[in-house]
Amino acid sequence: MSTPRLPRYSPSQSLIPFRYITSSTYDPSAFEYELIEDVERLERYRPGGYHPVCVGDVLHNRYRVIHKLGHGAFSTIWLSRDEQRAAYVAIKVSAADSSAHEGEILRSITDNCPTTAQGRSMIPVVLNQFEIQGPNGHHRCYVTAPAQSSVSAAMFCRRFQIETARVLAAQLVLAVSCLHFQGVVHGDIHLGNVLLRLSSSLDELSVEQFYEKFGKPYTEPVIRLDNQPLPPGVPSHGTSPVWLGKRANEIPPEEAYLPLSDFGESFSPSNPQHQRLGEDCHTPLPVAPPEAYFEPTKPLSFSTDIWTLACAMWSIFGLRSLFDATLATLDYMDSQQINLLGPLPRAWWVSWEARHEYFEESGEPKKGRFVYPSLEQSFEKYVQASRRRDKMCCFSDEEKRAILDMLRPMLVFKPEERATVQDVLRSDWMVHWGLPAIEKSCPQIMRHV
Repeated sequence: MSTPRLPRYSPSQSLIPFRYITSSTYDPSAFEYELIEDVERLERYRPGGYHPVCVGDVLHNRYRVIHKLGHGAFSTIWLSRDEQRAAYVAIKVSAADSSAHEGEILRSITDNCPTTAQGRSMIPVVLNQFEIQGPNGHHRCYVTAPAQSSVSAAMFCRRFQIETARVLAAQLVLAVSCLHFQGVVHGDIHLGNVLLRLSSSLDELSVEQFYEKFGKPYTEPVIRLDNQPLPPGVPSHGTSPVWLGKRANEIPPEEAYLPLSDFGESFSPSNPQHQRLGEDCHTPLPVAPPEAYFEPTKPLSFSTDIWTLACAMWSIFGLRSLFDATLATLDYMDSQQINLLGPLPRAWWVSWEARHEYFEESGEPKKGRFVYPSLEQSFEKYVQASRRRDKMCCFSDEEKRAILDMLRPMLVFKPEERATVQDVLRSDWMVHWGLPAIEKSCPQIMRHV
């Protein structure tokens, strides 16, 4: 008997990659199945797509599927019980058409990055990997430690206490520095891919005790819109993800350990086979770096991560995204960025065909149009003022200046002029607030810094 599901926010609903924002994104004719809330696009269960996994399945003769943790555009993630180690693990089952290089990237980091290296503890360790053959193709599977939730999910309608925000933002900088030192660009940093570590005490629960504490899986039958039978390779039921986490305001800094997840978009700029062009960027629209669409045929590089890192840190400090993507088009997003950060590079400005809808040729906003506040004004309005409304501690004027001084160079439009992760590590905010917060609340991390 399935446990009744409580309606809750699904962070994946707001994380549509910018290149997929097209008329077909919301075209009813693109859907073949009745929509099930919090469940992956069922149309992806086809040859080359997702592998149908059901609770109770045993994968690799070892891992019994207990519940669902979530999904991405190219994978589903399942909580499983490792029957050899009597421990819970997360298994990412990749779509058959996904690239194999995620495993190669993670293996490279595991093999070449010492466990004592700066930021290494924020990069997931692949405990095992294997492949399965199913009705939709060949699927790579990666086994890692499970997480309690994404930072995005924890922050739904809640914001972090100020010290917890410092600890998380600083850890994210360390994680990116670890990757860049290894010559790797993550390529898809957003708070849906930043996780909160789960306590190892979960392993002490039997499966029955786990269900008593967190509930049994909630499933709904998969029904075609044309009422025809399900084709091979489509699961009979959709499974909603389990909630293992806490809300952001309930997480003390001592528990704020993060792994950076999902390396499916990662690449090595120095490796011609792993290069990624701007047009290949799958990062969600609110945080997509501008070079991805202004220079779509040029290779992306480490600066891509710096832009998305700045956007993620902003959201951790406050609550809302730096750029508002509510019903936003790509052109509207461009106008916001100009309001916040200043003029576009001349070549980008000239190539932007929709500029006359938002600005005069002089660069002044069109009269009567809403003008998004500057970076400084936005920090006061959307970070400080909202914290005051919630009766939460605000950032001092000195720390506010340090945060903005750190973020501005990270949000320079031209990627070659953007700050590096080493610049971020040396920023006043990291030196005087970020790293000391980790030292105070999570000292074991600082032993490796």
